[in-house]
This record gives sequence, C-alpha cells and structure tokens, in this order.
Amino acid sequence: NEDKFMKPKISIIIATLNSGKTLKQTLDSIRHQTYKNIELIIIDGLSSDNTLDLIKEYSDVVTKCISERDNGIYEAFNKGITLATGDYIGFIGSDDCYLNYNVFESIINDFIDDIDMISYPIVCIDEYYKNEYIFFNTLDKEDILTGKMLPHPGLFVKTKIMKKYMFNDKNKIISDYEFLLRYLIDGGVVKFRDYPVAYFSNSGVSSGNFNSESWKCEISEHLTLYKSLKLEQKYLFGYLNQVFKYEERENTKYLIILLMKNLLKKFKLAEIVKILLGIKKKHKCNLKYCRWCGRYGE
Repeated sequence: NEDKFMKPKISIIIATLNSGKTLKQTLDSIRHQTYKNIELIIIDGLSSDNTLDLIKEYSDVVTKCISERDNGIYEAFNKGITLATGDYIGFIGSDDCYLNYNVFESIINDFIDDIDMISYPIVCIDEYYKNEYIFFNTLDKEDILTGKMLPHPGLFVKTKIMKKYMFNDKNKIISDYEFLLRYLIDGGVVKFRDYPVAYFSNSGVSSGNFNSESWKCEISEHLTLYKSLKLEQKYLFGYLNQVFKYEERENTKYLIILLMKNLLKKFKLAEIVKILLGIKKKHKCNLKYCRWCGRYGE
C-alpha cells in the first residue's frame, strides 16, 4: 500500500449527460486497471436516464461525482480540473474506454519529472460498422498551429498545467485545441509515445460530416481563435486549406474520387474496401465488457 502512494496519482475526468448506453464500458475499463492510484472524477450535467445509477454501481472506482446543470462539456471539464488532486490529469469520453487493463501501469513509467504533457495514439472505432483504425499522434508544433489536433483521450497533462490554463468554456468544439495551442505558444513541450491507450468512438460531439452544424461551429471557433491570438496568416491559410481542400476540389481527379466514394457509401461497400486495403480492421479486444464485441461482462 505504501508503494501505491509513492507513485503518481492520475486524475481521470469524465463529463456525462444521459450517457447510460455507453458509460458502463468506460467505467468498467477503469475498474479493472492493474494500477490503482487513480482518482476518477465524474461531472454530470443532470442526466435523466440511468447514468447516475451506473455511477453508483461503480462507486468503488468513482472518487468524486457532481450532478448539476452546466453550459457544456468544457465547463464540466473545468469543474473536474478544479476538483482534481492527482499529479496528472487525463480526460476520456463517456462513450470511449481504455484499451486494456494495463494502460496506466504502462504510462506511469513515462511520467518522469520533466514531462508536463505526454501524448499517445488512440484507436478510433466506427459505431455502426465496428471497424477500427489508429489515430496517430506524430505532430509537430507547425502541424498543430495549422489546426491539427493531438488525440485528446491520449493526452495526459500535469495537473498544475491544467489548472493554469483551464478550458475556454465559451467554445463548444475546440477548447481542447485552444488549450494545447496556448500551451505551445507559451513554450510548452509535448512528449510522444507510440503505443495507443484508448478506444475512441467516432460518434462524439466533434464527429460529423463536412457542412454539418458541428463542422460549421468548429470552423467559426478556429477563425475566432486565430484572430484573438494574432497568429501569422500562413497558419490560418493552412487550416482553411485542410478544411476546404481548394486545390483538390478544382481537380478533376478529386471529383472522380469523390463520386467513387459516394457510390461506395451508397452501396455500403466503402468499409469493405477499407478493410481489404488494410486501412481499417474489425474491432477485437480482450475487455470484459465491450459493446463493440457484444461482450457484457462476467
């Protein structure tokens, strides 16, 4: 027991709102972790489904829980940051989960004194097709300045850093990106590891097709952020080029590829092609509880 408290404490923050269909998997992936010096903080937005019942069911691993109305996920995260007493903070969605039961045992070895922020890849899962692919984290500062983001569930940050910056709760989509950008502009350093730590569901608030409301909101928030930080125009243009892909859209080859994609999607062949090409593979894991595998505990 003494050895447990000699090692860093990890504070995990989850924001929930009517998360009853998915939260059990998230909590179960934390309950069975071999590393036990974990503080689990749940900030609930006054759920009306069975979310709070699930939280009670996992009271052995839930350290703190607040259930009250809030103005969105980033306000909820800020409440969690304020309550956190761990050495490092990590965030995970209420529809995501950790990759295996040794995740924290592995990453704790990476938490050395001179690391303020460390980034890991994650595995993205399509809720409908149950296919997965790795979202890698090999980005440099220039990449991030043009709008590319490190996978948020794969980020672990020293608590003093999180408490210094917090999240801009006026944003709906990009406050995790704004936090990272401000940290880097102030001279912060990110360390990288190459093994994935979490499964990420592609059905979250920031997931959506181009021209969806979430995309429009994200673009608007990025433009406001670039203006407020007075960044060089090349970074704004770099971001816009990624979003709109001007050059590709003027290219006949791009239009043909777009047509092929639409046809494949219409006839539900797109996912099959991706699997055949090795881009994606069917999800398979060893978790005791996994809705993607159709396994619901012991």
